[in-house]
Amino acid sequence: MTNTSMQASWKFASVAASVLLLSACSDGSSSGDALNDDDIGANIDTAGRLALYDENSASVTMLDLDSRTTLQSFTLPGGDARLYASPDKRYAVAIQRDDNKVSFIDSGLYTEDHVDHLHDYMEDPLMLDFGLSGTRPTHYSAHEEHGVVFFDAEDGVPSTVTILSDSDIGAGVVTGELTLSNSMHGAAKFVDDRLFVTYRDASITETTLPAAIERYSLADGVFTMEQRYDEACTLLHGNASNETLLAFGCGDGVLIIDLTQEGYPATKLANPASMAEDTRVGTLYAHTAVNEVVGVAGDQTFIIVPNADEVFQELPFPSDVSKVSQGFNIDGDTYYILGDDGMLHLYDVIADWAPLMPVAVADSVGEEDTSPVVVPSGADDRLYVLNTNGEQIIEVDSIDGTIVRTIDLDFSATRMTWLGLSESHDHQH
Repeated sequence: MTNTSMQASWKFASVAASVLLLSACSDGSSSGDALNDDDIGANIDTAGRLALYDENSASVTMLDLDSRTTLQSFTLPGGDARLYASPDKRYAVAIQRDDNKVSFIDSGLYTEDHVDHLHDYMEDPLMLDFGLSGTRPTHYSAHEEHGVVFFDAEDGVPSTVTILSDSDIGAGVVTGELTLSNSMHGAAKFVDDRLFVTYRDASITETTLPAAIERYSLADGVFTMEQRYDEACTLLHGNASNETLLAFGCGDGVLIIDLTQEGYPATKLANPASMAEDTRVGTLYAHTAVNEVVGVAGDQTFIIVPNADEVFQELPFPSDVSKVSQGFNIDGDTYYILGDDGMLHLYDVIADWAPLMPVAVADSVGEEDTSPVVVPSGADDRLYVLNTNGEQIIEVDSIDGTIVRTIDLDFSATRMTWLGLSESHDHQH
C-alpha cells in the first residue's frame, strides 16, 4: 500500500452561513496529468476506484480497481467516518458525525462537457480543503445531480440542510442551505428545485424523530415554504426516490409523494398485516429504472407497489439469517441482500423479483466482527464486497453471482464507496 498520508488543512465553513471556497483548487481538479482533447484516450475505460476507510489510522485510502493498487491515503482528523459518493460519483463524501465535519476527497476520475463531446479525465486523488461544518451531520442522500447533507443538531440548536452538486463541491460553494425550526433525526431530498424535508414540532419531546414532511421551493438561493403535508408520518425514518415517487418510512406505514403530478400530492400506505409486530419500515431503497420501492422492516424486506392489489410483497429470505447489506446494482435489474452468514442473495427484478441461487462471498460474521460491506459499481454490473475481516475485497458479477476476482488489502477497512466514471448516478438509499 502507498503509505503516504496527506494531512488536510481543515477549514470548515459554518452551515448557518454561506459556505465559502477555502481552497486554491477552484475547480476541484486533482494535480495529476490529464488527457487533453488531442489525446486518443479522451474516452477512458476504467473499473473506477474504491474509497476505503481505515479506522485504525483514521484515514481514507483510494484503491484503483484497474491496477489493484492503492493510490493515496488521506488522514481524517477526528473519529469514525461514514463514506458516501457524490451525485456524479467523482467525490467521496466523508461524514464524521461526532466531529461535526463533512469533507470531500476527489477520486481523480471525472467527465467534462466540451460542447461537441464529453471528455474523461483520470488524475491523482486529492483531498479538498473545502468542507462543511455543523452539529451532527448524519444523513446523506442524492437525487439526480444534487446531494443533501442533513445535520441533526441537538436541543437548543436547530437542524440544518445543505444541498450541493459535484460542480458545487469542485467550486467550493453550495446550491442552498436551510435552517429548520427545531432539531431532529431527520432527512431531506432535493427534487426539481423542491426540497422535501422532515419536520418535528417542538411539542414532540419523547423522540427526536420527526412526524411530518414540508416542501420548499428554491430560487436564487432563497427557500420559500410551499406546504406542510397533512398526511402524518410519525417516527419518520428512511427515505428513497425514483423517477415518479418519493417515499418516507413512518411508524405506521409509508408516506408516498407523487413527483409526477402538480402539487406533489401525498398518499399514506398502511403497514400490512404480514409485517411482524413492533416493527416498521425504517430503511428504503429505490432506483430510477425501477417502479417499485423496497422497504426494510426489522428482519423483513418488502417490495412496495403503491397501486397494486398487494401493496407490500415480502422478498423470500432465510429466517435464521440477519441482513447486513442490500440494494440495487447499477441498472436496477438486480437487487442484492448479503446475510451475516456470508451468503449473497440476488433477485432478478426484471423477472418479477425472482430469487437466484445464493452465493458464498464473505466469511460469516461473529459477535466481535465488523459486518461486511457491499457497494455496487457505477460503471458495470459488478458488486464489491468488503469481507468480514476488512482485508479483502471480492468482486462479484451482479447478474449471476459469479466471483470475478479478489483483491487483498494490506490494511483493515471498515467502510467503502465506489467512485468513478458512472453510467448512472441515481442509485440511492
